[in-house]
Amino acid sequence: MNEINKDSDKILIATLAGIGVGVAAGVLLAPKTGRDAREEVMRQLNRASDEVNSNVKRWTSGLKAKRGRNAGTPPQEDYDLVMHGSWDDVKRQLRQNYGELTEEDLTYEKGQEHELLDRLQARIGKTRDEIQRMLSDLNVKW
Repeated sequence: MNEINKDSDKILIATLAGIGVGVAAGVLLAPKTGRDAREEVMRQLNRASDEVNSNVKRWTSGLKAKRGRNAGTPPQEDYDLVMHGSWDDVKRQLRQNYGELTEEDLTYEKGQEHELLDRLQARIGKTRDEIQRMLSDLNVKW
């Protein structure tokens, strides 16, 4: 009976030592801080959300087109950009969500909304409606 307790104690000590070594290795070898990891997870979740929204939008647009609901409806050509906040805040958020965007991609001049939408559309591969919705979520109104 005494040998069983000694074996159990050895197993317990070895298990705890293994857990301790694993935790220490994880802390020492972790590539990112907790904040960086959380921000990366949020960026990935935002992208996934945008992709789901994009797919749903395309799917519903396809259904509407098949039913002929959009027949004869001209595309929206005139945009009027109204910001509630600063463009720098919007640019910072866009860069967090889409790291591939450059300063040139995010250059905005009044009256050049079409060009901005074209650049964003080409860079991140979304439709104009999706980009407008994304910017609206960042307090930019059309």
